[in-house]
Amino acid sequence: MKVDEMTKLKILAAGLALAFSAVAIPASSAVYVVAHPDDDILLMGPNFIGDITGAYPTVVIILTAGDAGNGHGATSANGSASGQYNNLNQQYYRIRMNARQDAIFPWVTSASKAASGYHYWTQADESFGGTIRQVERFFLGNIVEYHLNLPDDVEGGSTKLTNFLNGGPTATITDILGRNTYTQASLKETIRQIIARNNRAVPTLVVNFPDFRQGMGDHPDHTTTGQFVNDAINQGAGYGCMWQAIYPGYSIAGQRENSNLSETQRLGYERLHKTLLNGGNITPIVGGLITAQNHPTWVPTTSLFPTTNLQKGTMDQFHTGFYGRNYFRGEHPLNQSCAF
Repeated sequence: MKVDEMTKLKILAAGLALAFSAVAIPASSAVYVVAHPDDDILLMGPNFIGDITGAYPTVVIILTAGDAGNGHGATSANGSASGQYNNLNQQYYRIRMNARQDAIFPWVTSASKAASGYHYWTQADESFGGTIRQVERFFLGNIVEYHLNLPDDVEGGSTKLTNFLNGGPTATITDILGRNTYTQASLKETIRQIIARNNRAVPTLVVNFPDFRQGMGDHPDHTTTGQFVNDAINQGAGYGCMWQAIYPGYSIAGQRENSNLSETQRLGYERLHKTLLNGGNITPIVGGLITAQNHPTWVPTTSLFPTTNLQKGTMDQFHTGFYGRNYFRGEHPLNQSCAF
């Protein structure tokens, strides 16, 4: 996140909260923690794109697999094992992850890719001890992504994830691959360790996460993720050094566009959408209910059943309404030096 005006730094240094601000927080490194695979692209898009294209070291932690309640085996968006709506017969969540990485790929500069030696996403999983033995880790240029693959079962009609993050009756949670089982304590420590392992000796670090305030009209997975990340940071010794950018989620749809990166964001999301379409997670038809709001490239693309999970990820007015809206509230770090 670039800053070129001294007044912006003075405002932030004074520790003032920036409610729904468009002012950038200075970063030499950035961490994004989100619930779903496309939350940062859509809800944090301009800052996220700015950090990637600016070649800042960028770490992304995605809590859920984005499986929409379908688990690991389902090959369609409605959970049908027949693959009726998935023409590649691949897992629904994996196509969604692939679509995310396809969207981000053009934003990574050629110089950053060349410097790292990786010209497309490379996987090298990581262990965090105990029952956290194999966390998916992908990297490309200046980006490192961790896919924790927890069940995204709120969209599937369950509240297991929300209960777990809120400290409810679910004491442990296992990722949809059956590789790692987390307690609340071990999940918080995993988040902290990901931050520490990738950001030691970084002079300025910004952590970006969803707003945890209630009544924001947001998805419950977003708010519970935001609260969980906030707790993980505040409960970890030495992590108070980080600037915090806290995003309101769905409620930004009612805000005016205020970023010149909206076109870049749109092109990235169209690339994501194309991968979902080619993978079979979206069923194309000619016409449809909402095509007037879609970009002309995607006029014939919508869902056959707009009230079902088949619509997840489509280029509808709701999703495209997030383009160019760079709103967050900033919080001043508790201290000025990282001790993790």
